[in-house]
Amino acid sequence: MRKTWVVVIAAALAAGACKSKEAAPTGGSAQPALPAPKKIDGPSVSPTLTSAVTFVTPKGAAWWGEMNFACYRAVMSLTGTKRAGEAFERLSPNVVPAMTAAGIDLGRDMAAVGAFDCGGSPCMYVVGRLDHPEKMGEVLKTLMPSAPAKDLGKGHYQLETPGVRGPRTLHVRVVPIQWGADVPEDRWSREAGQATHVVFLGGIDGKNVDLDPLASVADPQSALATVKAAEGVVADPNGRCILGTVGPRDFLPGYKLERARFGVVAPERDGANDGLMNLMGSKRTLDVEVELTLSPAPTPAEVDAWIAQGKAYLGGIGDSVRGQFAGQGDLMDVYFDMITVIGTKSFRHELKGNVLTFSWRSDRVPAADLSSIEKRLQAVMGQP
Repeated sequence: MRKTWVVVIAAALAAGACKSKEAAPTGGSAQPALPAPKKIDGPSVSPTLTSAVTFVTPKGAAWWGEMNFACYRAVMSLTGTKRAGEAFERLSPNVVPAMTAAGIDLGRDMAAVGAFDCGGSPCMYVVGRLDHPEKMGEVLKTLMPSAPAKDLGKGHYQLETPGVRGPRTLHVRVVPIQWGADVPEDRWSREAGQATHVVFLGGIDGKNVDLDPLASVADPQSALATVKAAEGVVADPNGRCILGTVGPRDFLPGYKLERARFGVVAPERDGANDGLMNLMGSKRTLDVEVELTLSPAPTPAEVDAWIAQGKAYLGGIGDSVRGQFAGQGDLMDVYFDMITVIGTKSFRHELKGNVLTFSWRSDRVPAADLSSIEKRLQAVMGQP
């Protein structure tokens, strides 16, 4: 029974956590072996290595974010999903045969996904292990048979697809990864270290402008400074799931956002003071941090009002969803109450001058609250 409601917690959190005994990738050992670095002639992407692996760091982008797929795999292991790639495979009946064409296993081979502002247009990218990058044309042909890919050479493909504002030209670039320094020793980084290519996707906004994403990538020194500055939003950057930044833009009426940074991490702990993660069988603590630098500086009363408005908005959504499950028994009521407890008891905020930080940590949820919910679940579902 405990396994059942642990799954619900995992889905509610929707962020990185892993079991105390993480499943090894297919054919892998406790610590994945890394291929020997190879010198690449021509364009390549060099990851930034700190306590984690960052594959793409743009220079001066209006926004940017990257998710570690090893963290996603860990979440899927908690939900009972057999393969981490299942969600992607369900997007289209063409996904599986397209991946099979190049020997790609999405759950095993994906290392990261991300996006950034690329000269005024979004550039998306997927990082993974491609044993046969030369077969990307065949992958695209199978994935989108109505929009045959034109091979422009050197891993660059062009597709014409229908868009909201008329025909849309998509550009796919397959770029090899140039590994340099040693990859961090933690399991998630070692999994990332098996990646061989970054696949960039541009033109999704329908502007039909071919922008080279590599022209927007920062040099190694600048990339390292950007990543370290972004990682500073969390107390412990180990076990990274998501990292990103946002540049200047309008915020709420009367306020400008000067900059923002956000991070989701799940560093390994002894778990002694984290009742939630203990119940999930995890040795990690989940930490979600969002930092906003505003102009002018808001007052504490204004921040409290913003938070109240946010809670009311989310509460309205929750009430609507809850209403759709009305009459389905006490179990759904317990589930919704559990999500509310996790969302409210893990939350803190802090205002220092013009810097506002929102924080959610799994170790803040009191064990007494979790025990109360577990007892209610036992009463509804019976003892395990």
